[in-house]
Amino acid sequence: MASPEDDQIKQVVLDFLRTADIATTTERKVLAHVQEALVLTRPVSEYKPLVSGVIDEFLASLDDEGAEGDDGHDEGHSGGDDDGEEPAPKGPGRKRAGSGAAAAAAGAKKSRKGGSGGEELLFSRDLSARRKARVRRWEGKLYIDVREFFNGPEGEAPTQKGLSMDPGQWARLARELPRLVEAQRSAEADAPPAQLAEKRMAAVSEFKGTCYLGLREYYEKDGKLLPGKKGVSLNLAESTLLLAAVPEITAAAGGLVDAPPLEHGATQPDKAVASGSGSSAASGRPSAAAGKAAAGTAAASGSQVGGSAEAREFVDIGGSKRVSISRFGGRLSVDLREYYEKNGAMLPGKKGIALSPDDWRTLAGALGDVSAALARKDSTYSMQLSGKRKVSLSDFKGTTYVGVREYYDKGNGEMAPGQKGLNMNPQQWAALVAGAPSISAALQQAQEGH
Repeated sequence: MASPEDDQIKQVVLDFLRTADIATTTERKVLAHVQEALVLTRPVSEYKPLVSGVIDEFLASLDDEGAEGDDGHDEGHSGGDDDGEEPAPKGPGRKRAGSGAAAAAAGAKKSRKGGSGGEELLFSRDLSARRKARVRRWEGKLYIDVREFFNGPEGEAPTQKGLSMDPGQWARLARELPRLVEAQRSAEADAPPAQLAEKRMAAVSEFKGTCYLGLREYYEKDGKLLPGKKGVSLNLAESTLLLAAVPEITAAAGGLVDAPPLEHGATQPDKAVASGSGSSAASGRPSAAAGKAAAGTAAASGSQVGGSAEAREFVDIGGSKRVSISRFGGRLSVDLREYYEKNGAMLPGKKGIALSPDDWRTLAGALGDVSAALARKDSTYSMQLSGKRKVSLSDFKGTTYVGVREYYDKGNGEMAPGQKGLNMNPQQWAALVAGAPSISAALQQAQEGH
């Protein structure tokens, strides 16, 4: 039977959680608040199991609300909200297109008609047992949806836990995803968030020792940006699969669009850590005013928030590999290369290949075809560039790689891969696809003499 002190602690924890930013609140912060708010009879560490249980129950209640679809501000919208989002279908009554055992085993589904309401499912990729990334057309508009599903009486159905993005918002996310996933992998919970819309963010946060990538809509109240119910937090495995699926998702959505610049007054959440004072002002809730200057913050990798055709001289694709604009001997090229660190500086290594502007444009024009072959794990795929250079796929230890490489004649007419080239795993290829428009824009500016 719970003691009066236990009941008091539970109430303090619940009161704190109801006003805290769940995306940035940690168990340590909650324990610090309990210690600050109450006179405890034992060391605070002894209350950790109790506090942890209350947190789990609170999170489970949020999950139940999402599954039941009781998000009140979604009700009654026939044409979507202010951000152009079509509300997620509520509860059972509509089966996911192609739901059967055979279709589910495939993992990805394309060009299937949905159930009611004029929805057409163009693409679906499983991120985990319950979460999917989908491209769908609803009443003539395209949406890229990252959402959790549940098994209802009539089959699999979407919950309210997720975010539907228009093509412009997806373009911003696709370009920032390599940086965000790398930050999540490195447990950098203070990494700059990516702004998708005026009050929509993609941000890395830590909870109970685990980093999550949150895709969420915020709302403003009393000068604070507070997390709303629209959104989903992805673990590292889910965000990595989302990154790997960027080329296919983008192809299904018709390519990366020119996302219009965000308004200068757009807000961003403040990633400041709570000071431990226990006050609501220090509970990690973001300030609308404090975040305005963050819109355009660049990560150390050189990735920036911005429009789709923002020119960048290099894009970090992970694993110390970069795509960059290179100038040597008066010649302009796009360099795909692995770098190494020396004396605190990143220097180009021997592994790589410099593509002529024409070869880069050929590659950039075939991103969708290469990505489709990669999704099929088709190691027979090959695409010719100029001369003895080509793009091909290969398998190594269960992973399919995209190689851009120069070949040589072994002497009997048989072509073999040479040393000039770069192999990219699916995540690195996805990062190249996401950054390709920025590299192409920088290449065009360089050719025009800007």
